[in-house]
Amino acid sequence: MRHIDISKLERNPKHVWEVSEYCRKSGVSRTEEKRLIRILGRYASAHELQMNLVRPNNRSRC
Repeated sequence: MRHIDISKLERNPKHVWEVSEYCRKSGVSRTEEKRLIRILGRYASAHELQMNLVRPNNRSRC
């Protein structure tokens, strides 16, 4: 466990997710979850997760 100096924290804290929990709730595949953990580590902000998530292209052109 690490000690954090409260005076150095931001006033508007970001919501930090556990990557595996975020993937489970969002329906992300297991292989994509492993890739995100390799890139970001075990914890990441929602913005980092969304920007690094690769979704399959399901749209087709008409």
